[in-house]
Amino acid sequence: MGQTGGVLGSIEFLEFEEVVEINRRMIAAYGGFFTEGDDNLANPGSLKHILEMIQGSLIGHDPYPTVVEKAAILAWRIIEGHIFHDGNKRTGFESCRLMLDLNGYTMRIDRDVVDMAIQICEGQVSFSDFVQWLKERLVEEP
Repeated sequence: MGQTGGVLGSIEFLEFEEVVEINRRMIAAYGGFFTEGDDNLANPGSLKHILEMIQGSLIGHDPYPTVVEKAAILAWRIIEGHIFHDGNKRTGFESCRLMLDLNGYTMRIDRDVVDMAIQICEGQVSFSDFVQWLKERLVEEP
């Protein structure tokens, strides 16, 4: 897990290898396709880009300034971008949940998570609506 300081204080982030391991574990637990040897990534550069994006700013502006927005865009980009050969919805939400957990938030998990993952994958929900939905699922805030 990586960490960065700044206006928000210290934020914990997932590392590249940790997200790949989440994908491997999701497929091992729930089934699917995992290609050994290439980390199951359809495009390794896309995952690296997402992780770098949420840890930095763009020309002095952070487009995702809160922990919730950073965790949300991590899930969104994994699911929508089909970063892995298989298990994108499960990996996206588990990465989001874990990043929130590392930063003191608890996300309520139920059948609605599966429905939201499908809606993201099918382009039926906007990112801002997803962030609002996610905020409503937080059991406790730091």
